[in-house]
Order: sequence, then structure tokens, then C-alpha cells
Amino acid sequence: MAQPGDPRSDDEVDPAIRTQILLAEYSALRTETERRATVQWSVFALQLASAGAISSVAISTSNFALLLLIPFAAYLLGCRYILHDFHIKLIRRYVRESLAERLGGQVRWESWRTSALAAPATRGWFSVTGWNFAHPTRLAFEGVGFLSLAAALLAAGYRWWRTSVPWPLTAGFLLGWLLGLGVVLLLGQAFRRASDL
Repeated sequence: MAQPGDPRSDDEVDPAIRTQILLAEYSALRTETERRATVQWSVFALQLASAGAISSVAISTSNFALLLLIPFAAYLLGCRYILHDFHIKLIRRYVRESLAERLGGQVRWESWRTSALAAPATRGWFSVTGWNFAHPTRLAFEGVGFLSLAAALLAAGYRWWRTSVPWPLTAGFLLGWLLGLGVVLLLGQAFRRASDL
């Protein structure tokens, strides 16, 4: 026997009230998706702004070792971007697999979107729907990281060719460069895993 305060099963709730509750849940999930998408684009803008600021300081002070900070910033911000992408996909999956079914199939956007994006033509190399390396978002994180590593290595090579640099400074630079390369490669792996979700 049900006690007062016990949750009722879906069968015991008035269908009109149940539909209103499910629609309110759908509305809350859409709001959460919009909030996460806004944060995602803020992270994207922060990545571009921070890479530009670090590059400007490195160039203006002729301290090209500062460019080694960019891969670490790209990794941190890229992982934050991917985390929000994961949660957006999780919400979409919940709407498609659970909420739409409980609403009698009346919410069809997520199912339609999934089938439309699953078409082979939408996942081409220069497509914006596939998470390939040429995707603008991946270029903003991974590409900027690789570019800063290349610029730092070229600048250091030029300086080492022109002047003698103490070996501890050279070893520290190379260690920082290798760590930067490692985090950019890890970020690439994270983007590839995120594309499979």
C-alpha cells in the first residue's frame, strides 16, 4: 500500500498532468543545453583571445619561450569545451531515448537530427559536422597548440644558431616543448573520443 509522500508511478498520474510535467522537464533540458552551448562558445573565444595575448607578449618582448604556454592553455580550455559537448550530447540522448518515448513520440527533433547527421555525406573531411582535424573548433584548440610549438621551436633554433645558449636553458626549453607536444596530442585524442559519443 502506498504511503503519503511516496512517488506515484507514471500510470497513477493524470495523463494531462504527466504531459505537463514531461514538457516542463523538456523545457528545462533545452535551457540547460542552451546554457552549456553559450559556455562552450565563451570557452572558444577565451582560447582564441588567450592565444593571441600570449603570442603578442611573446613577440613584443622577444621571449618566444612564452609560446610554450599556449599548448597548456589549449589543453585546459579544449577539455572544458569537450566536457560541455559531452553533456549536451548526453541531454540530447536522454531526450531522444527516454523523454520522447514517454511523451508518445511527440518530441521528434533529436531523433530527426540524429538520423540526418548519420548520413555518410555529412561526415566528410572538410565538413563542419565531423570532428576531423580540419574542423574549425579543433583547429582553434589543437591547431593553435601545434602552431605555437612550431613557432617556438623555429624561434629557439634561430636563437641557438645565432648565439650560444647555456645547456640548462636549452634542456628546460626542450622539456617544456615536449610537454606541450604531449598535451596537444592528448587533446587530439580527447577530440577523437568525443566524436564517437
